Amino acid sequence: MCSNTPFATLSPTKVQQLRTGRIAKNIFSVQGLDSAILKIALPSKPVYLGHLGLPDDEHAFHTHGGPDKALMHYAAGHYDKWRKELPGSVSLLTYGAFGENLLTDPADGYNEQTVCIGDIFAIGNNGAQIQVTQPRQPCYKLNHRLEVKDMAMRSQTECRTGWHNRVLVPGFITPGDSMQLIERKHPDWPIRRVQRYLYDERHNMEIMRGLMEMEALAEETRGIFRKRVQKGEYRNEDMRLIGDDNAALKWNTYRLAGKIKETDAVSSFIFEAVDKFENPVQALPGAHIRVKLGPKSGNLVRAYSVVEGDSNGFRLGIVHDARSRGGSKFLHENLELGEELVFSNMASDFPLVDGTLCDEHIFLSGGIGITAFFTSAKLLKEQGRSVALYYAVKRAADVGFKDILQTLEDKVKLCVSEKGSKINIANILNNANDRTHIYVCGPDRLLDAVKETARTIGFPQSNIHSEAFVISTGGDPFTVQIESQCKELQVREGETLLDVLREAGFDIPSNCEVGNCGTCRVGVKQGRVQHRGTGLLGDDKKSMMLSCVSRGVDTLALDL
Repeated sequence: MCSNTPFATLSPTKVQQLRTGRIAKNIFSVQGLDSAILKIALPSKPVYLGHLGLPDDEHAFHTHGGPDKALMHYAAGHYDKWRKELPGSVSLLTYGAFGENLLTDPADGYNEQTVCIGDIFAIGNNGAQIQVTQPRQPCYKLNHRLEVKDMAMRSQTECRTGWHNRVLVPGFITPGDSMQLIERKHPDWPIRRVQRYLYDERHNMEIMRGLMEMEALAEETRGIFRKRVQKGEYRNEDMRLIGDDNAALKWNTYRLAGKIKETDAVSSFIFEAVDKFENPVQALPGAHIRVKLGPKSGNLVRAYSVVEGDSNGFRLGIVHDARSRGGSKFLHENLELGEELVFSNMASDFPLVDGTLCDEHIFLSGGIGITAFFTSAKLLKEQGRSVALYYAVKRAADVGFKDILQTLEDKVKLCVSEKGSKINIANILNNANDRTHIYVCGPDRLLDAVKETARTIGFPQSNIHSEAFVISTGGDPFTVQIESQCKELQVREGETLLDVLREAGFDIPSNCEVGNCGTCRVGVKQGRVQHRGTGLLGDDKKSMMLSCVSRGVDTLALDL
């Protein structure tokens, strides 16, 4: 339970950061989940703080903003505690992770126990004043942001939620400004004490009657107490803390039940759910799944194609790649039978074209790229559709997944280089028509060859669908323009947009940095993007890009 003894006063502090965010659609790759929780630190120059907060700070949900929630303050000192308690989310627990607008000195002692309802603070030398209005009530988007299933509930239980402020006197403020308590109206009502009656002692009518009359307390919180006292209505908090079936964070624990060596470099990993689902979901065509590899891996997060299975148990095919950034190396060398890992729900971002638009499906794969196509090819064969699966390897010894290949029978075309057999791309495309769709997964040279051949013979590029199994971060140089900051930046051949933005002073959050998680997404206002990685849904790619792996063509205008 939260303690409620405040300090007598608070010493002056300094504004560490000011942060704002734009609404991102389908955030965290959840269809229909919109949020502005990913906030960017503003540069050290004056910014106007108005009655509705900082400019360009958006809110996806109508109750998340307004005069009583103009500025959300989070205690910077909480971050060290969270990092110790949640080692699996350390890379995400950077300033801004809780969607705050204001951070002050982490050593200032400002927190839910020492800050009181009605406290008035002066910021800077231009007359700006803010007043504390209510505790922040954390919602399920924190679960997604920090990839912890019960993060909103943890934040609430530990009374590390942050708090909202109204703006009494607007004015210009700047990161680095002094901030000082100038009036304390309710010294007996620290934030934690209000939380006690919001969440723990929910039936103390005498206390709640007093709180509903406290003018400094935000109307939203007063309304909660008013409904309890006057109508006996108590809000079900599950929707706020967990979300509905679509929005709830769905990470589940699986145990490694089997490891099968397919080739010298490739193994199948069989995982079984620790808690079985009553109605398991089958792996759809193009299914992939994200996995947290845990503290022993350095808290890596990776995504892999699902070879076969359902939500109760599935098979992954993973190559032990010398170019790996640690994920496949960890799985092959360190993960033992019986050990457990946490996986997301399966998602499909490489689906089949609708059957009404396609008469023939042709899959071209190189090496481990075959794993992206097994679920699709098996489904099409079962449906009696026209399908061909080309599987290119260097040596006969490199052919894996022979049990699945046998079930596909004559739908599989093996192409083994050492035997003089290669995928004849020109022949395949010359025999295709406008209702043939080509799916490619393999090294860049395979996709490049398919696209170049298609251009040469006039095969429609719109009928070619691709996914790279090795995410390259380099490429041709390009320029980015950030109109809001009047900046133009150059991204050189071997650089990532993420690194360039950070070097320019933009605080861009990230996690996996290999295109899987979507945390580093940035808005694109104008220009063409070479999308890489799996961290964005289809519609997101119209206005967003992954700054860790995707690249621009010539010039991009970014929306930061």
